[in-house]
This record gives sequence, structure tokens and C-alpha cells, in this order.
Amino acid sequence: MSLGFKTGGRVKGTPNKRTLEVKLLLEDIGCDPIEGMARLAMDARNTPELRGKMYSELAQYLYPKRRATELNIDDQNSGALQVTWISQSQSDLAS
Repeated sequence: MSLGFKTGGRVKGTPNKRTLEVKLLLEDIGCDPIEGMARLAMDARNTPELRGKMYSELAQYLYPKRRATELNIDDQNSGALQVTWISQSQSDLAS
């Protein structure tokens, strides 16, 4: 029966067991994936495709993803055009 609020399980924000295992393993071997991606992105010896991919991956941590543009055309007023931009963070708030 749903009471409208959380009544059990992990506290919000607590990583699951597998995520925690991976995090600890990476710490043990001294691997920082974000630093690694940044180094690949900034290394001029790498291909432009790899560098672009790394910059794209890193940007997700700083900027919201953009969704496709939504176009609505009203049949009654064929000259009107409505364009709506929805960022990932705005759509998360709506859910």
C-alpha cells in the first residue's frame, strides 16, 4: 500500500552496492575517469573525433542536455509557429 512517502530501503543518495564497489576499486588503483577524459580531450595528438567525444562526455557534468526543438503549428492560424526549448533539467523537474 502506497502511503505517499518512502518507508524503507536505502536512504536517498546512497549508492548501490555495485556502484560503491566500482568507486572503491577506482580509488584503490588511483584512477580518476574524469581526469582521464580531460587529458584525452586536451591532448592534440589524439584524433579530433576522440577529443570531441571526450569534451562532449565532460560537458554533461557542467551543462544540461538539450532536447530536440518542439514545433507546434495551429491549423486555425497557419501563420503562427510556436517553438519550445526544454532543457534536461527542466524536464526532470516536470516529472
